[in-house]
Amino acid sequence: MDVSECGSGLVKNLGDRQLCFVELRSLMVASDWADSRVMGELAVAGHARSLIEWHGVSRFCGVCGSRNVPTDAGKRKQCSNALCKKKVYPRVDPVVIMLVIDKENDRALLSRQSRFVPRMWSCLAGFMEPGESLEEAVRRETLEETGIEVGEVVYHSSQPWPVGPSSMPCQLMVGFFAYAKSFDVEVDKEELEDAQWYSREDVKKALTYAEYYKSQKTNAAKVDQMCKGVENQQQNSSASYNVESGELTTMLVPGPYAIAHHLISSWANNKVGSGNETQPNQKQTASLPKL
Repeated sequence: MDVSECGSGLVKNLGDRQLCFVELRSLMVASDWADSRVMGELAVAGHARSLIEWHGVSRFCGVCGSRNVPTDAGKRKQCSNALCKKKVYPRVDPVVIMLVIDKENDRALLSRQSRFVPRMWSCLAGFMEPGESLEEAVRRETLEETGIEVGEVVYHSSQPWPVGPSSMPCQLMVGFFAYAKSFDVEVDKEELEDAQWYSREDVKKALTYAEYYKSQKTNAAKVDQMCKGVENQQQNSSASYNVESGELTTMLVPGPYAIAHHLISSWANNKVGSGNETQPNQKQTASLPKL
């Protein structure tokens, strides 16, 4: 950030403060998810990170190989070759994320990947492929990863996710409830570590005992320590669940900063089937953190 023209006062004020760079995912876990101002600031940071990463991978024209030049305050680029002038726009990668539900037995299918913290389970998710609809992507990903056939697919909500890898820095998570037609799980071990059916009561216990807000406070303190040069930023902030309760649950689900949490909690709290999930509205979508 160039502040050379903002006067010496701003530079001095910044210099007097104890600042540090903190990875956006760590800030996401440590922030107060109920604070709209903080969520708004995270949204700005997420937008900036996505643009920075996109600028890094779009330096040259994909048509003629000439250098791309930023325009419109960096929100798009254009090829510098006068004979080409191809326009390039920031990339957004759509991802379907779904809670697969067994209506008859009142249970939900949750999965975990090897990179998850211990006991963490979440929804299935996957990138869309060219030429398929959102519903088709839900059915394909579920079948590929777990062998479960899905029938009805119902939209719930969406959430930008600008904390992906640098090759795909800005993802749009589109959330669904997916109703299973088959129930025997066959896990694709190249994609998942495991996938299991969980009863509504098991999921409710995970939501009750996970102590997300205590974890948020713990991680906020860690970020403060990072800025003071005490805490190692490489430590996984999302691992601090149940550290003070003395009681370990058999499973955890992602915190309220993630759309997976809202899909899971909506089902666990009997909000599926009320009609709210079939008619997305501004209030419902706005309840998710805009990261």
